[in-house]
Amino acid sequence: MRSRRTFLRIGAVGLVSFFAFIWNKLTLNHLEAVKQKSLTLPFNRNKEIAFSADYIIVTKNNTTTVYSAHCTHLGCKIDKLEGDHFVCPCHGSQYDLQGNVLKGPAYKNLKVVPSTISEDGNNITING
Repeated sequence: MRSRRTFLRIGAVGLVSFFAFIWNKLTLNHLEAVKQKSLTLPFNRNKEIAFSADYIIVTKNNTTTVYSAHCTHLGCKIDKLEGDHFVCPCHGSQYDLQGNVLKGPAYKNLKVVPSTISEDGNNITING
């Protein structure tokens, strides 16, 4: 017959293992969902700044760059342009049109997201 202490140890190890398994499953599912997704949007080369879904599309000097619209401070969605810089609505971080931090609390630049423009120039595919 096993002692009460042995029973409690086995129970504790089982409970910790169960929660570790669940945590691992949730984390892997989240990573799978966040994994590379592709989004095709209409593209207007004449529009310098476009906010679309989770992205900021900047077209300047015949060059188009796509940035993540999530602030590098706490991930708030940036959805406005004031003058010549983007402003985070949550804590006021500011970024220039090249995605560089102008004013904190954010200290990392906006993430550049890979993209391609269709041959006819009517669509942009964002691979983020």
